[in-house]
Amino acid sequence: MGYVSLEQFSQYTGVHDNPEKLQSFIDAAEGMVMNYLGYKLGLRKYMTVANGNGREDVQLEARPIREILRVLINDIEVPANHFEAVNEYIYYKNGVFPEGRRNVIVVYDAGFDANSDAVATNDLFDGGDATNDASTVSPILDGGNAMLESGVNNIPPEIILTILRIAALLESESNQNIGVTSKQFADSGARTFVNFTSFQKYLFPISRYRLKRV
Repeated sequence: MGYVSLEQFSQYTGVHDNPEKLQSFIDAAEGMVMNYLGYKLGLRKYMTVANGNGREDVQLEARPIREILRVLINDIEVPANHFEAVNEYIYYKNGVFPEGRRNVIVVYDAGFDANSDAVATNDLFDGGDATNDASTVSPILDGGNAMLESGVNNIPPEIILTILRIAALLESESNQNIGVTSKQFADSGARTFVNFTSFQKYLFPISRYRLKRV
């Protein structure tokens, strides 16, 4: 992970003590955000094996897709310029993905850093030939979808702010400042209510970056 620095967090909260503890709050907040979005944030190289659906679009496993590198359909490679990407989907410009089980393989860069170095993907296939057997790449897959390489990151500011806000809340709660409220009743005195934080409202502002569930 490491999308928010300790310095950023200290500047945001004004808290500088116990760096290891503060880093744990950052890590936890980043984990919550990625779990909510459904993918890792930094630019990475992915290989996704998908089922053809008879439509022009196929959903991949991360967004935004920066570049489509290789596409195999029914073991036949199709030039990458026959497809275009929108968020986590690729679209076949003048065709459809034929129905089938695990018959579409896509290698692509996805994430929020356009400057990360990419590696050649020819070695993922059989010498880069136009026709390739999907079995040549299946051993490196993990359950049908595999992340091949990670890079640096350049995250949208609203996502960074969400991580900072959640990490700050975790830090506040660690000091037993967990939203305690009181109410005075005329007949029975004061009652105290402890409000544990729900993070859903802090995640909602970044919902437009979330993977659509299918």
